[in-house]
Amino acid sequence: MAAYEKQQPQPQPPLNAGYYGPPIPPPQPAYYPPPPAPHRGGGGPRCLLCFLFKVVALAVIALGAASLVLWLIFRPDAPKAYADSAALSRFELGAGAGGDLLQYNLTVAIRLRNPNRFGIRYEYAEAQALYDGERFGFDPLQPFYLGGKSDARVTAAFSGSAPVDGDDDVRRTYRRENGEGFYYIKVRVYSDLSFRVRVFRVRDYKSKITCVLRLPAPAAGGNANATAMTTLGTRCDVDF
Repeated sequence: MAAYEKQQPQPQPPLNAGYYGPPIPPPQPAYYPPPPAPHRGGGGPRCLLCFLFKVVALAVIALGAASLVLWLIFRPDAPKAYADSAALSRFELGAGAGGDLLQYNLTVAIRLRNPNRFGIRYEYAEAQALYDGERFGFDPLQPFYLGGKSDARVTAAFSGSAPVDGDDDVRRTYRRENGEGFYYIKVRVYSDLSFRVRVFRVRDYKSKITCVLRLPAPAAGGNANATAMTTLGTRCDVDF
């Protein structure tokens, strides 16, 4: 039997010996992607319109806040109203073609007093005349201005004829007041107002003036177009 010799391990070169293999590449630096470029919005007319809208919105808010502050400082008091005089030259209730017919001729002078320091503009005003709850006259008034701490006078004129509902109450009231020699007629003035405070104007206010007049009955057979005024000095109610 052949004898095998035990193979001896080959000696290893020392660790600090020279290395003659392929070159070892140097370590690569870490890669960080660049930050994304900032988004640039589109320019031109669209941005200009946005800017103008913001400016207008800020201006409206500032004006509204200033108007509110001035309104709180100069909060208006209701104007005072008086029916100074009136002339009732005709007031006859009789039978018409379709029922009772009221023929009338009435003129009323109303004085307004503004207790505020700023003026009041009556943008729209109309006067209505009523008898026993029935409206029989209407007169559109011209717009006018009532200055601060001042008076203004308006005249409402009603003339013509108007049908009256076939209600026995109206006829009974007319006969009773005709016998007493006085008619109670109600005159109302409806108005749309605005106030001027410094350079600001506050709108969308409404007013209703109600005057209850006690007027002497016209003389039978008198002149229906007479204009003699009766002094009243009646205080009117003002809903403001």
